[in-house]
Amino acid sequence: MANTNRTDVKIKASKEVIDFLYEKFENMNDGKYPNEKDTPHIADVFGAKAELYIDKIGSKWIKIYDYSANRDTEFEVSFESAWYPPSDLLKEMHRQLVAMDHEVIFTARYWDEAYDPIGVLKITRSGIYLTEEDNSIEEDDREYFWDDVIDPAFISLEEKLGI
Repeated sequence: MANTNRTDVKIKASKEVIDFLYEKFENMNDGKYPNEKDTPHIADVFGAKAELYIDKIGSKWIKIYDYSANRDTEFEVSFESAWYPPSDLLKEMHRQLVAMDHEVIFTARYWDEAYDPIGVLKITRSGIYLTEEDNSIEEDDREYFWDDVIDPAFISLEEKLGI
């Protein structure tokens, strides 16, 4: 099992929520571990109420890879985390944001270094958490492995969830 998992999240919400998220991310610690800087860590801002990190965010550690507000109604953020996507953090973040906008929807793609598994998830306005995984990806020598194998697998999984 690989150690690093990448999760790319798209959040669709009102401009108020997008502005709120952007401000929060601008003022957050993006390091792997809490207390690296004098700013709050994402686990402190959006982590579930739990003592253990695995219960707080859904993985052993988390690092903000990148984020941006693409439009007035869309925010994208990428995380690196240990072993698993930060599902508990995403659920808690959604719970907090739905109080501001009942139409908040999260979708995400996640994969680890070995592409085992790759998956997609969706958190809807009713708080329903759906996920689909594909553990059948095997690396081969294709020149465009991501384009030829991984992206089509993501598209297939997203179709199953109606993304």
